[in-house]
Amino acid sequence: MSGHETGSDDLSEFARERLARYAELWESANSKLSERRYHAADFVDDSFRWVGLLAQDAAAAVTLILRAAQSREPGPSERGSPPR
Repeated sequence: MSGHETGSDDLSEFARERLARYAELWESANSKLSERRYHAADFVDDSFRWVGLLAQDAAAAVTLILRAAQSREPGPSERGSPPR
């Protein structure tokens, strides 16, 4: 995600790229497992990659939520009562 405003096309591309990275991680582990060459070190590496991807995606989601909340105009009930 970049500093510029994100459009729906950007979000779609971001989601495709992220899903591809998750699939790549899965395929790599699956390949090693099927060839019986998946070891404890591979599990640790894959776990850290998976947690890293989730952390990045969570941060991106929070950023999108905060941007949407900031750009939304407060409604009449959110403005409070006028000063007296």
